[in-house]
Amino acid sequence: MTRLTKPVSRKTAKTISNRPVIITIAPAGAQNEALIGLRLSGKRTQYVCALSDVYRLAALWHGQKEAAAKKAARKAGIAWRTAKKQFIAQNTIQKP
Repeated sequence: MTRLTKPVSRKTAKTISNRPVIITIAPAGAQNEALIGLRLSGKRTQYVCALSDVYRLAALWHGQKEAAAKKAARKAGIAWRTAKKQFIAQNTIQKP
């Protein structure tokens, strides 16, 4: 895997107000951290947060989704062992 040594920006397919979202990943100076910035194409305002904060939120949201899936499986009478395979398939990034 390539180390993050300089900022990398990419235009996404997601649009908000008919403007594509641009995401930037950048190292945070001497710290062992990375920053993620989001902005709309053609706008100057960029919203930045630390990668560790995004990871913490993603883990929290994943746990909440998993708990909801477990509850739905229990309500439908499906064993979690069976339902878990479908849950993982829906919540995993597929490699091209």
